[in-house]
Amino acid sequence: MKKTRKIGKILGIAAGILLLLGIVLFALFSYMVGKQVAEGILYQNAGNDTKGNSVKQLERWGYDLEGFREEYQAIRQEHSITAEDGNSIPLEVFLVEGSKNTVILVHGLGGDHVANYPLAEMYLRNHWNVITYDQRGSGDASDPRVSFGYLEKEDVKALSAYAKEDMKSERVVVHGQSMGAATAGLYAATQQAEGPVDAVILDSSFYSMEEAFLMVWRQMEGTEGIPEAYIIACGDWYLKKECGFGFEDANVAEKMKENRIPTLVLQMEQDDLITNEKAVFGYGKYYRFVIKCRQTFYRACFLRIEYHTSMSEANHDKITALY
Repeated sequence: MKKTRKIGKILGIAAGILLLLGIVLFALFSYMVGKQVAEGILYQNAGNDTKGNSVKQLERWGYDLEGFREEYQAIRQEHSITAEDGNSIPLEVFLVEGSKNTVILVHGLGGDHVANYPLAEMYLRNHWNVITYDQRGSGDASDPRVSFGYLEKEDVKALSAYAKEDMKSERVVVHGQSMGAATAGLYAATQQAEGPVDAVILDSSFYSMEEAFLMVWRQMEGTEGIPEAYIIACGDWYLKKECGFGFEDANVAEKMKENRIPTLVLQMEQDDLITNEKAVFGYGKYYRFVIKCRQTFYRACFLRIEYHTSMSEANHDKITALY
């Protein structure tokens, strides 16, 4: 009888050790999965020719890049400023004589500030100063990480202060496209944005880092049957532990509930990545309007018309015609 109890005790201890070992191994495995997810997001531009990508994109659009450079070279300046967390921000400033209005253009994923030139030209022709710069992980930016706006919003904070204080701008608008719109949105949701920024434009915006990751994940081979909730949980765990932020911190649609800056949401009809349905799903529950535009009527969408947008019933700010 004693021998039986002793054997049972030994088996119980062994089972406990095996269970504990299993938990430890599962935790280690999950941590490594999270590391792969997080680093896949943060360093997705590693080895990516973001400068060349912008030039190729403009070529596909038939945009006269050299013509733009020749026309605006006389009012172009190069600068570099530093965000609070130490990131060096290379920027170009185009100064229109007599203008007190400045727009900060935030480019999308995979390119650099040159991708903003068609949009910059539109603002310049409407007598606006233009700041265009390299987001993190792009061009000549010092920080190689991409965080879908969470870290990048610190750069917009620094640039907004630069526009107000150094350039003495009376009106400052932040206009972001795609991932750049996510950056603009996350910045707009901070208290620091309420002073220097008069309005933000979210143009074909991602509405969360999680959504952007899952779009890529679902196209990868060999991911069938792996629970998405598990993958997200692993990535979120690693990001919080090693980087100090998680997926919810880069959820633009949710964070924009805290926004009190006049905001315009634009959605391009030709955009097959961030579709109109996704934009309405992501932002429609907070905004009165998600403006659906044809690319050819891009200017008319926000340069010639007044829009009223709001994040809540308490915020009925007006975006006035930007010309």
